[in-house]
Amino acid sequence: MIIPILVVLFNVFLLIFPQIVLTASREGLLLWFNNVLPTLLPFIIATNMLISLGFAEFMSDLLSPAMRKIFGLPGAAGFGLVAGLTSGYPIGAKTVGDLRRNGQLSAQEAQHLISFCNNAGPLFILGVVGVGMFENVQVGYVLWAAHIFAALIVGLLLRKNFDSKQPFEKFSFRTSFHKYRENRCPNVHSVGKILGDAVKNAMESMTIIGGLIIFFSVVLAVFETIGLPGGTISHGIFAGLIEVTGGARRISSLEPTIITLACTAFVIAFGGFSVHAQSFHFTAGTGIKNGAYLFAKFLHGVFASTLTVIFHALTFS
Repeated sequence: MIIPILVVLFNVFLLIFPQIVLTASREGLLLWFNNVLPTLLPFIIATNMLISLGFAEFMSDLLSPAMRKIFGLPGAAGFGLVAGLTSGYPIGAKTVGDLRRNGQLSAQEAQHLISFCNNAGPLFILGVVGVGMFENVQVGYVLWAAHIFAALIVGLLLRKNFDSKQPFEKFSFRTSFHKYRENRCPNVHSVGKILGDAVKNAMESMTIIGGLIIFFSVVLAVFETIGLPGGTISHGIFAGLIEVTGGARRISSLEPTIITLACTAFVIAFGGFSVHAQSFHFTAGTGIKNGAYLFAKFLHGVFASTLTVIFHALTFS
């Protein structure tokens, strides 16, 4: 009953503060159009094409020994991990959802993988946060290294809870390559359809992502209007729990200290509910439990902030 009440109250605030809503919506739209769309769209198209071309199956064979030994996961999970580490939110979640629906991961394996593969991309951390917000690329590298290592620690820490019981086949590169070439290598005509489907799916995904960014930008503006105190660490963290970019921007605007840097690392690693809403959309119907995913992201934030302090001391001492 509480959710309908909150939605009704939110709509009341929209009517009371129309100018604030309009401004926040415009800012969210510009954030999506200028930063998120050009950054994520090529990655989503490329990821969709690779999955359609059967590259995930080839990667499954290629990465199976390493993924099994380190994380207790099949090789297909390696494709999701690479996509999540290089492409940024919410590509990791989308890739896990696609792999699960294609039958390449069990529900248990998908739950384990998403706990550490849905991450902020290097372009966001190095460019937007490091250079754009802190005006220091070295700070960006510290945040990025802490982010990646923290994600891998979460994956290792949770392995005992999700350790796969499925058997793994012995890897042979030659056998896997010939199997891929004979069974999945497309002809010229099918490439056009695969590209068209990939673009269509990517645009649908980007529309959903854009709508959620705009919505949560308005949510944050409403909270600030009704009395959320500004200019404090707690304000920046709260903003980051709602929308990661806005939270990181507010924290970085404060006096630069190791505390502000650690809080920024936490906000980036946790992701914010704007990112989580996008992720939940892509994993809906896959058997992935949202509560377990949120707990893993909280752990990611804690480890990332701790490692940021350590890496910062080693880098700038």
